[in-house]
Amino acid sequence: MTYEQLFGLFPDPSVYVLTSAVGDAALTYISEREAASIVDAVPKRRREFATARALAREGLERFFDLHDFNLLNDKNRAPIWPQGITGSLSHSSTRAWVALVDATYGTIGIDGENRNGLERRLWHLTLCDEEMAYLETLNTSIQERRALVIFSAKEALYKAQFPWTQRFVDFKAVQIRLDEGGSLQCILQKDISPLQSGFVARGRWSDETEVLTTVSIPSLSSMA
Repeated sequence: MTYEQLFGLFPDPSVYVLTSAVGDAALTYISEREAASIVDAVPKRRREFATARALAREGLERFFDLHDFNLLNDKNRAPIWPQGITGSLSHSSTRAWVALVDATYGTIGIDGENRNGLERRLWHLTLCDEEMAYLETLNTSIQERRALVIFSAKEALYKAQFPWTQRFVDFKAVQIRLDEGGSLQCILQKDISPLQSGFVARGRWSDETEVLTTVSIPSLSSMA
């Protein structure tokens, strides 16, 4: 399959990121066991799932010399990565992304969105007061786009924290702070054991084409 490697999305170059356009061709790259989990899905969902799984397969082969691995889901629908490797998947209707790293690094999250923005009428469902106050300081022409970046960062944070906590996190339980240079902070507003209120996870964001965010939790020692 045709894919592209992306750079600079994580602070450590040992985190590998691949992306590809969503398409039917990816259906030929996944295994029967992987395909079985989407046998009843609509064609759109099948294409998106297959492209993300095919990317993961390419990344595991290219960077870890691990061939023909079946990337299945656990009971929480989270990917079951090979021993010694951790990763994160994301897909929109047009693109898919995978991030992979040695498990000793910690955990990672990646999220991509191809919408124009997060409509103002939805802000109260996902954004905390501090985030909405920040958006009001921006030019109205970019407010909804930047709101989507915040939403995406919360999705990426959820993926990075779940291996530690095994818990779902409410959107308003985390505050996102964006730096115009492309960095971001995710600040927990409540205890989610073993993470404590005030814990900060860091990441990167971009909205040049699709909105794309990443978050890292390098190790348990960082949870202070």
